[in-house]
Amino acid sequence: MNYFYHVVPNKLIGNSLMPLCKMKNQDTNLYDLYKSKYTGREEVIKQKIPLLNCFWDEVVQVLPLNPAKLFNLQLKLGLISKLPTYSYFKIDPNQLNKDNAVIYFKTAPGDQNVVVKWLKDVNLDSMQEVPLATINYYKSLVGTKETVFNYQFVPHVLYKGCINIPKSKIFYI
Repeated sequence: MNYFYHVVPNKLIGNSLMPLCKMKNQDTNLYDLYKSKYTGREEVIKQKIPLLNCFWDEVVQVLPLNPAKLFNLQLKLGLISKLPTYSYFKIDPNQLNKDNAVIYFKTAPGDQNVVVKWLKDVNLDSMQEVPLATINYYKSLVGTKETVFNYQFVPHVLYKGCINIPKSKIFYI
């Protein structure tokens, strides 16, 4: 069975992963903390999500690929010296309303390299390996000492709404 993955946040409001815009009304300090991830790229927050007809800050982002595969590749390429100690919620895709979920594919920089498809129209089995664009991106960083964007060019599930996590298992790298 395939799962979706989301980093276990240091601080969580209730029993759900919630979009940034909902967090603002619940806990302004937490909102400011998570919004700070977009410092220097604030335009992303107001990026329109095709098909869902909403903005980036109105969705929860999860990975359809086991993140250990990404970090193992970084380790193999020498981009990191040891595996990080991250924990992720392992979310059953069947708990999401498929009408509120899309897959965001980006294969290179620029909006012209983005394709968005409904989750219900995508075979999750086809997304269980590290994408070639991600492999090439990681290889381009070897020897540069540049910061690695761990999830660069990895398809993301964008979910409009909150994701309940009480039944989700925790996966450790």
